[in-house]
Amino acid sequence: MTNQPIDRFKSQVLLILSEIPKGECIAYGELAKLAGFPGYARQVGQLMKNLPKDTKLPWHRVVNAQRRISFAENTDGYLRQRKRLEQEGWLIVGTKLAHNDNTSPKKNQNKTSNRK
Repeated sequence: MTNQPIDRFKSQVLLILSEIPKGECIAYGELAKLAGFPGYARQVGQLMKNLPKDTKLPWHRVVNAQRRISFAENTDGYLRQRKRLEQEGWLIVGTKLAHNDNTSPKKNQNKTSNRK
């Protein structure tokens, strides 16, 4: 991608990211697809990884297609993401999001598992 498409990619991904409601999660690939860049899941991951630590964007709501936190367990990034997700009601077992206490499991499963 040249600079103009990179800027468009970043702005589209960050716009959609900013609109993910509290209590919901989305997969990297689904976020890329919604931004108009299907197949760019890894680039979404890199963009999330490079956001400033004090960003107000809900980066923690982006997980992999298996509904897992992508950071290695017990790393700084993993612990920050886990803490934020738990504050929003998510139950996390290891790296996997089990369910959100603030929504019914069936409703929650439909919102996260369909995003691949």
